[in-house]
Amino acid sequence: MNTGATLIELLAVALGGGTGAAARYVLDTHLKSKHGWAPLWSLAVVNLLGTVVLGLVLGYTSQHLDGAAGSTSAGETQDILYPLLGIGLAGGFTTFSTVMVEVFTRPQPARRIAGVVGMAVVCCAVFLPALWCGALLAGA
Repeated sequence: MNTGATLIELLAVALGGGTGAAARYVLDTHLKSKHGWAPLWSLAVVNLLGTVVLGLVLGYTSQHLDGAAGSTSAGETQDILYPLLGIGLAGGFTTFSTVMVEVFTRPQPARRIAGVVGMAVVCCAVFLPALWCGALLAGA
């Protein structure tokens, strides 16, 4: 089966994803246990940070990959940044499924609905601008 991805790209995604997931777990656990944050607030902070990182990665790679020659070692380094940091690290760090687990494990159905609506509003109002700001910071 040809996935279109090289072995190096797949390994970069795996390494970045594992690192991002571990970082998310550490930060989320720290915010909840040391600072007493509610689960959805800690995950919102994690996802906000991850969205800015993704914007930075997208902005940087879009600026630097356009003129990079894929056959040079510098070009190959640039080519691996997006799979490693964008798809892997930012993808592993941010996770909508973790938010949904927190929302749907609430005991009252009305609070579940409020959680879903609240996350939809937050995603549109906060995370899209955060992605845009990250891209702007990277010069895109």
